This record gives sequence, structure tokens and C-alpha cells, in this order.
Amino acid sequence: MKIAMVFDGLQVGGIERVGADYAHILSSFGHEITIFNLRPNLIDMEKEFPKNCTMTHINFSRKLAPEQYTKLVKYNILGQFIYSFVYIVMLLINFLYKIICHRRHILKQKYDLAIAFSGHYNDLTFVASGFVKCKKKMCWLHGALYGYVLISDGFLNLYKKIKNLVVLVDIFQDEVLITNKQLSLNIYKLYNPSFIAEKEIDNVKVLQLKKKYGSFVMMVGRIAEDKDQLTLIKAIEYIKKKYKFQEKLVLVGDGIKRKELEEYVINHELLNTVIFEGNRIDIQNYYSAAYLFAHSSPLEGLPTTLIEALYFQLPIVATDSLPGVREILGNNNYGVITPVADFEKLGEAIYTMYFNKELYKSYSEKSKERFKDFSPERIKEKLNNILLE
Repeated sequence: MKIAMVFDGLQVGGIERVGADYAHILSSFGHEITIFNLRPNLIDMEKEFPKNCTMTHINFSRKLAPEQYTKLVKYNILGQFIYSFVYIVMLLINFLYKIICHRRHILKQKYDLAIAFSGHYNDLTFVASGFVKCKKKMCWLHGALYGYVLISDGFLNLYKKIKNLVVLVDIFQDEVLITNKQLSLNIYKLYNPSFIAEKEIDNVKVLQLKKKYGSFVMMVGRIAEDKDQLTLIKAIEYIKKKYKFQEKLVLVGDGIKRKELEEYVINHELLNTVIFEGNRIDIQNYYSAAYLFAHSSPLEGLPTTLIEALYFQLPIVATDSLPGVREILGNNNYGVITPVADFEKLGEAIYTMYFNKELYKSYSEKSKERFKDFSPERIKEKLNNILLE
């Protein structure tokens, strides 16, 4: 098949990494893949996609998506009036822009399937409104259906046009469908695969990291409000003061909140405790060197970093980020879950995991078993069945 995968930019991030993994899977099936990058200034992850993929750059901002403005309806009567006006204007702009885009040679091609992979307003609109000429449409929800419905009815309007949805978790899905009986959707639950096992480990680098940072706690993720590394930093600070905990916290990732967190670390005399490593391509070496994995986001779809930590048999302590953390860890079956934003309970769980050797060993062994559910082999089989259907 000829498949178009549409992304809201290809910066370093979880969605983009998963997208690259699926591009490799689809390519291995023998499909011809074209990648549409709707924010051409964000290209850091493009090199992670298969070499035989066609990479296409087209500017299509979220501001151009009419459904982006649906949330105005929730404000007041004035908001409803403004929404109606803006929606019509955006529809007209989209219509004209689509004509311009179709004059470009690359958009004259027809595809068997177009996938809005980022699940954001712009890539959903790009697929739903026919910017990509295709026989079938599909979109990825990086979480559960209910989460997007809570944000805006605009997502539902786009899902109705696309019809075929892939979700990571199905919590509260029946409730959404019962209360929105007009929906006629094909919904498939599919975990993200992890290819972390294919990344070569540099044993020299691993030894260097262990020597440099000791038995460190690690968190991986974009440094932003929605990842809440501050709660984890406070948790380490808490057990350092209460129990004289001496281990380091290594934060792998970068983002707009980094400067603010660095200032907190300086002001609270944690410079020798909290390490900012920035974005790392050789993330496998950090997993291999770490002693414990921690995660403090308030909301997650299906966090890839937790799956990767499972492969390296790292015991996990994570905040109860719905819906993804419980989907991966169960009810404390494969890791310890603590309340969101509660740095004291997160700190206590980290401290207990460090010094309760039996608990540490138990979760380390369980991690290996749980990772099998996210192995590429298992996901490939399920994905192939979805495409056939």
C-alpha cells in the first residue's frame, strides 16, 4: 500500500519517536511510506525515520484548523458568535489553501491510507479535510478517547470524518460512546512498540556514567509543564533532607522549563544532586547505567519511557498519570504508583525502592515479563490485522 503519515512537526518527543517506530514497521511490511511534516522548522527527528521514506514539508499551522476554535463555544454567547464567524473564515481559508497545495506535484499523488499520527488539530484536519488524497483515513490517539473529548468537541468532529481510530488505552471509552450515540467509529486498541532492544549499548559509556553519577535515579522526557519534573526534584530534595539520601537525579531531555528548573536547583543548593543532561540520542546507555527510573507527569497517554525502562529491568516509581501509567504498571503490579504532584509520597517510594532489596529485585524481575507486551513482534501482528480490516 501507499501510506501517508502526517505529523505536527518532527521535534524530539515521544509521539515523534513512536511515529518513527511505526514508519519502520510499515516499511518492513513492504508499504511505500510518505511522511508529511506540517511544521518544517521542526526536523530533529526526521533522521530517525526509514531512509526509503519520502519526506515532504508543507506549512500547516494548528491555527489553520477550524476545529481549533471550538472551545470558544464554552465561554459565553459572545464566544459562540465569534466561533461561528472564525469557523466559516477558517473553512474558506482551508478550501483555498487546499487548492494551492493540490497544485504542488507531491499532493497530486493518491494514497491507499492517510494517517494523522500526531493527533493534533492540524494533522487531523489535514487528513480529515482531504489535503491528502486517499481511499481510507486513520488517526492515532496518544491516550484514551475520553481525554480528547474532555478537551474539546472539535476532536469528535474530526474523528467522525476520519472514522478509524487507534487508541493506546480504552478507559472510559464505552461511556463516551454511550453519551455520543451519533458516533460511528472503528476503534482499535494498540500499544506502542518499543525498539529500544535494537539500540547498541556502549559499555564504556555505561561505565563512565556509573562512575560519574553513581546509582542514579533517572527521568526521561521533554522539560515542560506537562511533565512536571519539579515534583520529582522536590521528592529528591525531600528525602535528601529527611534521610540524607545521597544519590543523584539525572534528567534527560530539554525544553522551555529547563531554565526555571535550573534556577530552582541553584536556589535550593541541589547543583551536585540534580543533573540536566539535555536531549540524548544514546538514551540506551543512560537506561543501562541507571539504578531506578522515576516519572512525575500529571497526565500521560502511554509513556514510551516507562516501556523502555521495563526493558532494562529498572524498577519504576511513577505518579498516577492517567490513563497511561496504570495501563503499563497495572495496580502497582509492575511498578510503584504515587499520587500526582505529591512530592513527599513520591520521595518516600523512591527511598523505599532504593533500600528494600527484596522489593527492588521483585520489580526488576517483573519489568522483564511486562515488556513482552510491548515487543515489536506482538505489535506488528496486531497492526497488520488492523490494516487488513
